[in-house]
Amino acid sequence: MEKEKIFGGLSKIEMEIDEFDLGDGIIIRKTYAHLFAPFMMAFSPPSGKGKLNIHGGPWKQAKGGISFDILVEIEMPKLAEFEKSLDSEELVWLIACLIRLGNYPFVLVSAISDMSFSNIKTDEVQPTIYPIETENRIFSLEGDKKPILSVEDLGWIKEYWKSTAKLIKSDPRFYSALRSFDDASINGKKSSALLNIWGAIEHLFSPNTGELKYRVSSNLAAYLEKHGERRLEIFKELSKLYNERSTAAHTSKEIETSAIVSSFVYLRNALIQIIENGKVPTQEELENLIFKTE
Repeated sequence: MEKEKIFGGLSKIEMEIDEFDLGDGIIIRKTYAHLFAPFMMAFSPPSGKGKLNIHGGPWKQAKGGISFDILVEIEMPKLAEFEKSLDSEELVWLIACLIRLGNYPFVLVSAISDMSFSNIKTDEVQPTIYPIETENRIFSLEGDKKPILSVEDLGWIKEYWKSTAKLIKSDPRFYSALRSFDDASINGKKSSALLNIWGAIEHLFSPNTGELKYRVSSNLAAYLEKHGERRLEIFKELSKLYNERSTAAHTSKEIETSAIVSSFVYLRNALIQIIENGKVPTQEELENLIFKTE
């Protein structure tokens, strides 16, 4: 039977307060659990049936494994309003994505549990826990400063998570772009990260297949900045970054990290503006921004 609630365990972030109500039964709170999984190896195929279908011995412990400090948990109930577009696990992802979109791009949803991580140690029922995000992100916090989710951060998430979920439900372009943004920061090849970012930008800011470099750069610059020198500077920088995107797509040349970070920041700023506006801009609105003065 499907559980009425699941609990997403967040790593690499702490909370300023003990608990915060995000609305609709979604609670985010402090916790502590250390999840670790040492590696074991078996050397013969499984035999038997059902629960007895296991690998025979000998088993040997191997060096390595995975481990996470879970410092924050998201209590996520089933929400009928979004059941067909976003299930409970995807809603946990959405809250984590908004945290990453804010100021903490290194945060991980390291595991999902069917019980509160805070209650597992005292409950007699055995929990079901499975890892979700095990790869680190390309960003990290500088120095020894602890990343803390502030009340202000949580207030912004509370204000916008539901409208963002509705936008995901109504606009596939936005959902695709948000997923690409989030995937781009997972550790991996630099060229793949840059292509993910620019694929999302093209999806949002180039509704047709016209001259992409000019159209995408001018549309995004117009969306982010008012008429003036600063808009022109952003347009020129975006055009240069688009050249890096083309290099990643068509050559084996090593991509500069700075190009990924700059592209990531521009996409992040655009997504935040879209979320706060509650809609993806239309081509007509973008053309008005480019050609009409206030």
